[in-house]
Amino acid sequence: MLRRVVMLAATCALVAFAARAQVALRPDESRTKGQQVPDVTLIGEDSTSFTLSTLAGKPVIVNPIFTSCPQACPLITGSLRDALASIGEPGVGYQVLTVSFDPADGPAQLRAYRQKLALPAGWRLAVATPENLAALLDAIDFNYTALPEGGFDHANAIAILTPTLQVSSYAHGLSYEPAEIRSALEVAAGEVSLVRHYRPVILVVGVLGIALIAIVLFSTKKKPAAA
Repeated sequence: MLRRVVMLAATCALVAFAARAQVALRPDESRTKGQQVPDVTLIGEDSTSFTLSTLAGKPVIVNPIFTSCPQACPLITGSLRDALASIGEPGVGYQVLTVSFDPADGPAQLRAYRQKLALPAGWRLAVATPENLAALLDAIDFNYTALPEGGFDHANAIAILTPTLQVSSYAHGLSYEPAEIRSALEVAAGEVSLVRHYRPVILVVGVLGIALIAIVLFSTKKKPAAA
């Protein structure tokens, strides 16, 4: 019994520590939202270089990972892949960029990561030089720390950029819903319609209009003639 209590306490302490660490690692959205992301040079899985601006013109989802991550990164990337499956192919209405922050990762590791997670063809994967990587991750305030035993402690988050490569929003956690990602992409693309934006106002006006019509009809209804 005592052993179970100790194990439960240790588990709770570990979860609490992880939660505190994630809060500390979360991007500072008050600093980054609306900020321009620099046009950094990246290296793709085919070993060729490309600039971030080649993805401009559509909303861009930035998914920072390291390929040897045993849990969080595959969960985040896999959940994002599943959420996007009902939205459309990457590269058509939006772009996805999975970028590794592990210096040990290279094109070969990216190719293996693509195969492992069955990522669509239009999904871009990349690494970068330390300077370019730092500029990109600083712009979205993605925080990570190398651990002495290997691996990294890192934020569980993806960033959504506008078609002009400004920070629009974030999605946090290990899993994402299609509606959440669709909404973020629409906001980034500037496709939030007036109807959606003013839906509460439209609803109130509609109710008041129906009530007014009912009052008018009731007040104008002919009264029965007196005997």
